Amino acid sequence: METVADVLVEKMKAKVAKLTVGPPEDDCDITPVVSESSANFIEGLVKDAKEKGVTFCQEYTRDGNLIWPLLLDNVRPDMRIAWEEPFGLVFPGCVFTKDVNKAILISDAMETGAVQINSAPARGPDHFPFQGLKDSGIESQGITNSINMMTKIKSTVINLPTPSYTMG
Repeated sequence: METVADVLVEKMKAKVAKLTVGPPEDDCDITPVVSESSANFIEGLVKDAKEKGVTFCQEYTRDGNLIWPLLLDNVRPDMRIAWEEPFGLVFPGCVFTKDVNKAILISDAMETGAVQINSAPARGPDHFPFQGLKDSGIESQGITNSINMMTKIKSTVINLPTPSYTMG
């Protein structure tokens, strides 16, 4: 019998398969991570999970700093990928349950900037805010947060010799 989890994994695999991977100038969905050390860190998390029995839903592929998106199933708390932020395209921050109270408790315990309940992550500049945690910095994403962080409110008062308006 096919479970809800089986159906979800198949839907996620189909979405991941549609992502384009390559250099940013090619307008790809997935582009290289910032440095070789970042790529090595991500690869270390993936290898740790593999050694501990995670299920790979795609083949792990890396070319230099370019890491193809990877969906992992059966992640357990003893795997580093479950509690260390990968800064890469290994999809974290999802809780699937019918119990809303359990979802909130798990979400509160997760140290990630966004958690989706019963859905795959859909965050991005045009979706909803995201706040970095720990080593990911203190910046925020989301169109309103971006605008607020790039602007400053300033009042300038000019005291004219004679009022330019009439007091009524």
